[in-house]
Amino acid sequence: MDPGGKFNPSILIELADSAAAAGEAPEAHRLYGALLQVLQQVLGPEHADTLVAQYNKALWTGAAGNAEDARAQMAELRALMEKLYGANDADALALGAKHAFWTWQAGDVACARDEYAGLLPALLDVVGRHHPFVLEVRAQLAVCTLLAGDLTAAHEQFTALAFETSRALGPEHPYTSVALANLAAMTHVTDDEVRAYRQLAAVLPLAEQALGPRHAITHAIRWNLIRMEQELGLS
Repeated sequence: MDPGGKFNPSILIELADSAAAAGEAPEAHRLYGALLQVLQQVLGPEHADTLVAQYNKALWTGAAGNAEDARAQMAELRALMEKLYGANDADALALGAKHAFWTWQAGDVACARDEYAGLLPALLDVVGRHHPFVLEVRAQLAVCTLLAGDLTAAHEQFTALAFETSRALGPEHPYTSVALANLAAMTHVTDDEVRAYRQLAAVLPLAEQALGPRHAITHAIRWNLIRMEQELGLS
């Protein structure tokens, strides 16, 4: 309690944020849960600070290893945001994407694919076609499409995403390197190994410039190139 008799949750917020920053998922989950209970009582369930705490609790529920609970919590929060701000509110749509992500992590990739696909029309209208968040959702849609077994549709999605990302953000942007590397990986999955190798070889200098030579993605591209060279008998 502060001198005026009003609860000040700042210490609990700092503790939860510190645990999150340190990557301590179980502790962050516990602290955000405790914070949420307090804020719901003190500020009410629809206060902005309460909604943030509810989101953080859901996020760290998943990070602590419980994808199903995270999925359910994201669905509950999304419904509340839609009630308060409308179904096409940008934050409500973002929560829809988070729900799709935890649906994917819970093992239901076909449902996650359909959720991502259902979100895209509204996201394109509200956020814009080339917004980084929309590009991220499209990448996750392509991955889920691949995991669901539709190789043709996944290859089309990765191809379109790589082209549009490069055009919208430029070849020097980190997202472009990731999109092009994903396209090369998808090409390799479809058994066009020579083309995949050429695509990935073209990405490496872009990744070294955009991400740096020691970045984890750059290392992964370099390692995959070495593996492809071995497969093709080029080394």
